[in-house]
Amino acid sequence: MASRCFTPFKLPRVRVTTLDSCGQAVTGSCATVVSDGIISIAQTNEYEDRQEFFTKNGDGLFCVRETNAPILKWLNLVITFCNVDPELVNIMTGNSMVADDSATAYNIGYNVDENSATLSNFALEGWTRLANQGVACTGGLQYGYFLYPFVKEGTIGDITYQNDVVSFVVNARTSSNSLWGVGPYDVDLSDNAGTLDDPIPLLTPIGSTTHQRMFITRMEPPTASCGCSPLFVA
Repeated sequence: MASRCFTPFKLPRVRVTTLDSCGQAVTGSCATVVSDGIISIAQTNEYEDRQEFFTKNGDGLFCVRETNAPILKWLNLVITFCNVDPELVNIMTGNSMVADDSATAYNIGYNVDENSATLSNFALEGWTRLANQGVACTGGLQYGYFLYPFVKEGTIGDITYQNDVVSFVVNARTSSNSLWGVGPYDVDLSDNAGTLDDPIPLLTPIGSTTHQRMFITRMEPPTASCGCSPLFVA
């Protein structure tokens, strides 16, 4: 089987989807947010340390030389935004929102609540550009697509209010046992001759031990907007 190599470059878009405590996508009128206010996502892998079994014999030589390989526990994420979307904050951290008194009741802010991280369960998707693609107007533009299918324990990071732009940071970690499956969205275009260019979801379901997936996609990222959008799965 041949491979297609790629180099991720920049991060124009992310999508956050509400999950329940079991990792299942939650449907409803306010279930997902697409943002172009993303600055960066810093990922740090956290492993259970290698376990070593080394025993010497009576002559001082090793008679047992074995190890248990390191085991991935989760991925720590530091997600930095350049603007504040109250509904995005609510999904990612579980903190409650502050509304105005207008007839349409806009969410205009958020609270910082105790124990809010226990309510934080979401999926995080992102789209990167790819380096060395040539001119976009010739068509066939591709993107890097990545998915963290089950993220939890989101908390608001340290904030400094000063004579400068204030970044908004969320700290969270991934979890195993995702119920994302192939997901509720189409995220690629088919390369099969019989269904060429038809929108398709993930080709294979997310496994119980999968913390992240990344691949090349020919489908453009969704359109960003302030506030949440509905999610209804047939």
